[in-house]
Amino acid sequence: MKTILSASVKGGVGKTTVAVGLAQALQRRGHRVGILDLDYRAPCVPILLNAEEMSVGRTHNDGIIPPAVDGLWVFSMAYLWPPNKCVQVEDSDATDDVAQLLAPGVIVWPDLDFLVLDTPPTSSGIVRVALESSGASGAVIITHPSRVSRADTLRTLDLFSEKQVPVYALVSNQGTDEEGRQRYDLLDSDIEHLAKQYNVPLFWTIPHTRDLAPHFDRLTEALLRTTPITLAPPAEPKGAGWQRLVELSTTLQKLS
Repeated sequence: MKTILSASVKGGVGKTTVAVGLAQALQRRGHRVGILDLDYRAPCVPILLNAEEMSVGRTHNDGIIPPAVDGLWVFSMAYLWPPNKCVQVEDSDATDDVAQLLAPGVIVWPDLDFLVLDTPPTSSGIVRVALESSGASGAVIITHPSRVSRADTLRTLDLFSEKQVPVYALVSNQGTDEEGRQRYDLLDSDIEHLAKQYNVPLFWTIPHTRDLAPHFDRLTEALLRTTPITLAPPAEPKGAGWQRLVELSTTLQKLS
């Protein structure tokens, strides 16, 4: 089974849309696919799949059996919380819960070809566990062609290089509308340049349009021909000033 992450430290770029679209496109190609919604506080995968009323099953030893939605197996925290629940838990508790979900045998998936993980918009806690515990084959990093999103994309690339998780593609989402008009303050070509700069193997654009399926079919076809790459680990800053900051940070962590 190959595990593919849909990821970005920035919210609102369409990680869930890409995760669901990618999973459905893989399924249309005849693969057995599951999707795991790791957004602990705002799970949205069931909404996009029109599967909000589904429920999970249980094995005799309390393992979770994910429901099948039109042949796509799905699990989301939304199936464990009451409807419209605003989840108020400490970050450490959320991280521990997700770590348990990723442990072998907790979610009893069928024999899958692909598992797509929809990750929340953060660089800590849940995402760190997902990167370290999921055995990811690779990730698709999602962005918008805007200056703010570009900055967060650089942080996302840094995170994946630090964790040494391979990257399949950089996806620029909703940069143009159906008529090809620009929707953000940068161009897709700026994101393409970023992909080349960081040697990300595949740059792809998905417009803001009603029918996304053909775009995800083409993206999926290209992904299956692409070998993900592991970005070079970031260089450690040097100098006495930086060392003092590191020592201060370590002291503050001990005090907390």
